[in-house]
Amino acid sequence: MKKTIFALLAVLLAVGSAYAQELKVSGEVKTGFYMDQEQINGDKDKIIAEGGMANADGDSGSGYGRIRLNFSLTYENMGLKARFQIEPITDGPFLPRWNFAYAYGNFFDEQLTVSAGLLGESPWATGGPRLRTELEAREYFEYNRVTWEPFVAIEGLWGIRLEYKPNFIPGLNIGFVLNQPDQFSSSGEQTFGEVLGETVVGAAYEHDYFAVSLGYRFDSTADKYANGMNEGSRFLYRLEERALKNVVHGMQVCLNGAYYGIGNEQQEIVKNIGGTAKTLLLGSGEYFINWLHWLWDADTFTAKLDTCFSVYQAYNNAYFSPNERQAYQSLDILPAFYYKFFDNLLQAGVGLGFGLEFGNGKTYIDSEYQYISIEPLVRINLSSNAYLAAVYSYTDKYTPWWLAKYGNKNMVAEAGDKSVVHTLNIRAVFSF
Repeated sequence: MKKTIFALLAVLLAVGSAYAQELKVSGEVKTGFYMDQEQINGDKDKIIAEGGMANADGDSGSGYGRIRLNFSLTYENMGLKARFQIEPITDGPFLPRWNFAYAYGNFFDEQLTVSAGLLGESPWATGGPRLRTELEAREYFEYNRVTWEPFVAIEGLWGIRLEYKPNFIPGLNIGFVLNQPDQFSSSGEQTFGEVLGETVVGAAYEHDYFAVSLGYRFDSTADKYANGMNEGSRFLYRLEERALKNVVHGMQVCLNGAYYGIGNEQQEIVKNIGGTAKTLLLGSGEYFINWLHWLWDADTFTAKLDTCFSVYQAYNNAYFSPNERQAYQSLDILPAFYYKFFDNLLQAGVGLGFGLEFGNGKTYIDSEYQYISIEPLVRINLSSNAYLAAVYSYTDKYTPWWLAKYGNKNMVAEAGDKSVVHTLNIRAVFSF
C-alpha cells in the first residue's frame, strides 16, 4: 500500500509539472490531547479516568488524529482526483484509506462527464456537515476512541460514473453509476446481473435560490452483511436554501438525510419477551436519519442549531436483545453560540446537546432523556487555516445498547446505566 501511495504521488507531481494546466494539493492535519473521567450510576467504585492524544471535535473519525491529503490534476478536458487519509481505526498500524482516486473527462461541450476508478465526491451525496455519506463508496461503522460515538468510515469503490448536464437546463445533473458491491460478495466473481443490481442513480439541481440532490443505490444478491442477509437499498437526499444569504450575511439552512436498508432481507425468529413467545422480523438494520442545519456566521459571532430525527426499525441477531431492541425513534437538539473577539483572533462560547428517544426500543424505558451535554470552548485562530482550541465537556447520558455491547471502552457500563463524563480536550488543526 505504501508503494502504491508513493507511486501515485510521484506520477501526479511528474505529470503535473510537465503537462498540467492546473495541479492542486490540499490537506488537513488534526490532533490533540485529552483527559476524561467517567462515573457509572454515581458509584465511587466505578470511576474510570483516561487520557491520550485525540481530537474529539466530532469530525475527526477515530479521534486519535488524522492526516488527509487531496490531489487534483487537470489537462485540457481530462483530470485526475485523489484523496487518502491516515488515521488509526483499530489497534494496529496507521494504514492509509483511499476515499477516492479516479480519472474523469468532460465531453460534448462539458455536457457529459465520465469518471472511472475508486469513485468519490459524488454529486448526489448528503454533503454534511454532520451527515456525510455517498452511494458510490463502501461505508461501515467505526467508533471514536474518545467519545465512543459511532461514525461512518468511507472507502472508494471501483466503478464508472456518467453525469449528464444539459446546456438547455443549466444547473441540472442526472446520471448513474456501475460499481462493485459495497459489502460482502457471495463469491469471488460477479455476474453482469449483479453489477447492474448495484446501480446508483442520481439527480441534482442547483439554482441561485436553492439546491437539491437525490440518490438511490439498488441492492444485488451479491451484496450481503456478514450474517449472510441482504443489506437492502439506500436513499440519500439534500435540500439547501440559498436565498437567505442575500438577505442576512452568513446565514445558511440545509436539510439532508439517509435511508438505509430499504427492502432489507428479514427473517422470522421467536423471542421470549415477558414470558410470552413472540414472532419478530429481524433485518439488517433499517433506519432513516434526517438532519436540519441552521448556521449564522456573522462578523462578530457564530450561531448554529442542528437537529436530528431518526427512525430505527429492526436489527439483526448480533445486536438484538429481548425486551430491548425492536423499534424506536430519536431526537437530537444541538444549539451553539461563539463570540469573535479581536477581529476573530479569539473565539469563545458554548455548545449544548439534548437527546431524546421514543418507543419500546429506547435505551432505558423510564428515562426522560438519552443524554444532556454542555461544552464551553475557547479557540485561538493562529491564521486563517490553523487554530488551537481548549474544550471542556460535561455529558450526562444513559448508556445505549450498542455502546455497552460493542464500543464500551471500560467494559463497566451496561445498557441503561447512567454515565457522567467530564472531558478536557486540547485540539490542534492545520489545513492548507
